[in-house]
Amino acid sequence: MARSDRKLREFERREQEILDAALSLCATPEFESITMGQIAERADVGKGTLYNHFASRDEMLFRLMLRFYAGLLGELHALPPAEPLMARFRQVIEHALHYHLENREYRYIVQYCDRIEFKERAEPAWRDDFLTLDRAFEDWATPLLEAGMENGVMKRHPVRCLLLGLHACFKGAVAMLWAGANWCPCGGDQATVISSVTRFMLAGLVGNPEGEDLTQDAT
Repeated sequence: MARSDRKLREFERREQEILDAALSLCATPEFESITMGQIAERADVGKGTLYNHFASRDEMLFRLMLRFYAGLLGELHALPPAEPLMARFRQVIEHALHYHLENREYRYIVQYCDRIEFKERAEPAWRDDFLTLDRAFEDWATPLLEAGMENGVMKRHPVRCLLLGLHACFKGAVAMLWAGANWCPCGGDQATVISSVTRFMLAGLVGNPEGEDLTQDAT
């Protein structure tokens, strides 16, 4: 049993080393030209060993994408709760945005795995793994949103709708942060993007999700 556990730990350690090598090679705009042979060379393993861990380069990139988001989820769980509740929401949004900035080496991989053509050819098991991680984020966020509605800080609204709105806004903000100031709409730098998006998302949570009276002429 001890020998089996040791072999498993060695297998997992080698797998992480391969992923680290792939990440180091795929952190540039030319990442799509990187081959499995180059990754094997960087990881100092044979191609046979590489294929013992990953069936394809796409699988390797997908695992890196999962590792990126699992890291974010772990950090969110580890955040010391801020008080009051709205300070907690601000803390979470700002921390998540800063996490993306601090882990920019993942940006091309994450964006690549988010493409519709990648998702259409992905193995069914990959989708299951992603949905499992997605549900873990929902399980973490749902009690926080429910507490906001229970305490009267936010209007009552289906949690799933709130999560969709937050996700869409957050993804747009990340795209701007990763694109850099030269490609950022309105000429916003990173600090401005984070501050503006955080305020906007907080306003959406505590404001009027239904958009009532927003189409009426001002008097």
